[in-house]
Amino acid sequence: MSTTAPTIDPTPTITSTAEHVTFTVDAWHDPIVEAAAGAVRTDTDDALVWYTPSIGTIGMAMAHRFARHATDGPSLWTIEDIALTFGIGNSAARVWRSLDRLDRFGITRRTGDRIAVRLWLAPLTQRQIAQLPPYLAAAYPEHLAQR
Repeated sequence: MSTTAPTIDPTPTITSTAEHVTFTVDAWHDPIVEAAAGAVRTDTDDALVWYTPSIGTIGMAMAHRFARHATDGPSLWTIEDIALTFGIGNSAARVWRSLDRLDRFGITRRTGDRIAVRLWLAPLTQRQIAQLPPYLAAAYPEHLAQR
């Protein structure tokens, strides 16, 4: 499944007003996470299954889409693009909250007008496993064994 990001530009610039912010999303390669047993590609269904319960629906959908596009190169996004893409109308505040949450969980790293998104996610922590619904928590060890 391939969808088109709003814009791909190898030399982006930021434009900013109170209502309009444009930033660039880049791939974040982390060899330690990528080599970890149980690591999951961010742009897969497995990432959505295992990480949505702790990260949240909007945040994981954003990480999934950003990672999918980042594998092809940098992409430019506006806050409005993100809000409309992920079904949150024109709520810039919800976009920023989701971006902040992704940063807190180490899935993205925001520096100025750039956002680096991990292409691979580390295995779930014990705390994240404890927050899974019981059927997923029971299935997680089997998921790890298949890796």
